[in-house]
Amino acid sequence: MGYTIKNPYEGVMNLLGDMENHYKTNLHTHSTYSDANDTMTDMIKGFYDNDFDILAFAEHGILGKRWNEKPTHIPFFNFQYLWHGQRSYLTEEQYKAIKSGTYKTENNLRTKKRGLEDVPDAIECNMFTVMKNHVNGYFTDNAYEGVQGLEYDYEIPLGLIEKSGGISHINHPTDLLQAKKNPGCAKEEKNIHFFANLLKKYPSCMGIEVLNMYDIPNRSDRILWDELLKLLTPHGRKVFGFSNSDAHQVDQIDTAFMDYILPEYSLDTLRNAMETGTFFSIARYAKNELGEDFAGQGPCPRVVGLEIDDNTDTITIKGINCKEIDWIADGETIQTNTIEADGEITSTINLNEYTDKISCYVRAQLKGTGGICLTQAFILDDGNMERFKKPIIEEKMTEEQAKKRKFYSKKLGVVYGKLTKKI
Repeated sequence: MGYTIKNPYEGVMNLLGDMENHYKTNLHTHSTYSDANDTMTDMIKGFYDNDFDILAFAEHGILGKRWNEKPTHIPFFNFQYLWHGQRSYLTEEQYKAIKSGTYKTENNLRTKKRGLEDVPDAIECNMFTVMKNHVNGYFTDNAYEGVQGLEYDYEIPLGLIEKSGGISHINHPTDLLQAKKNPGCAKEEKNIHFFANLLKKYPSCMGIEVLNMYDIPNRSDRILWDELLKLLTPHGRKVFGFSNSDAHQVDQIDTAFMDYILPEYSLDTLRNAMETGTFFSIARYAKNELGEDFAGQGPCPRVVGLEIDDNTDTITIKGINCKEIDWIADGETIQTNTIEADGEITSTINLNEYTDKISCYVRAQLKGTGGICLTQAFILDDGNMERFKKPIIEEKMTEEQAKKRKFYSKKLGVVYGKLTKKI
């Protein structure tokens, strides 16, 4: 049949085999400067001990700074003094040692020689919304710092982040849709088109979180991702799937993260990878794919090799720490390759064998005892992409949503006003 395969990893294929080019990354975490249980100092030490390479604090309504600088104090979070009694950031000496990899924590668990890099200018917007319509902004300014936010609204923060020259992703989208109670919400047309319109309107929004912490309220995020890929890919809109722990305490740190493939670390190379999709999303928990009670232990699956052959229309992936590789198109698993126990596995998909099951993309997931690893989508064009193109319908807020916005905006606005007064 003949496909043109658009490979998001094209620029980093030669880097996959060297683990020095793999950067364990979390870009969505919290401390007692917003609503977390543990201090920034303790959280940084926890990520350091868990061999992370890159970390951003995207606090609720607080723009991240370098870790040796005091974050902004938003009076709304004064309740933290009553619950936890302290906040802290790194001393200059701690900061330099953590960045260089020479720091020794109390547990002294770090095995990597390089240090932990900080990513300033990150923020989680809509900080005081019940429906958790949260947006993470990166490489942005403080235009949204301290702003309460509106229920069900994504447009204001997405617009402000884009205007500032930053980039963003939508956090745990099916949490908003209450997927815990209704797992099928991600296949409802109104919900698919709601998010599709946002992504089409704001090109600086790189995609959505598809894995987050324990995968409980957001268990349908991958379902929504596949629906968005089906709808938006024929329109030329890429949708990357992000993975973050969203940790609020130290024991949540290693639940989900990203594996960025970089020639070297800098803020510029990180941003470029976020904009081009040269990363893999990894988690210890994935309810739909790994089972309700599954909790990953040990090394996570990783992609260490990738080959694209346009002449034979094949994609080959080599993984480690895994015993299964699934290929997914239009939200359905179309091929699975397995081995008996965790190890190295190579899987090749011949796209011509699945023309009746593939529309415009395919993606892979690697599974092992350590968890799950997701690739970004490989875009497939057989020259007739237009036949898959469907109109994106503008979805209005429902009457129920409008009532909730009015109720919460009024009630929580009063509470927010009281809590932002100095104690």
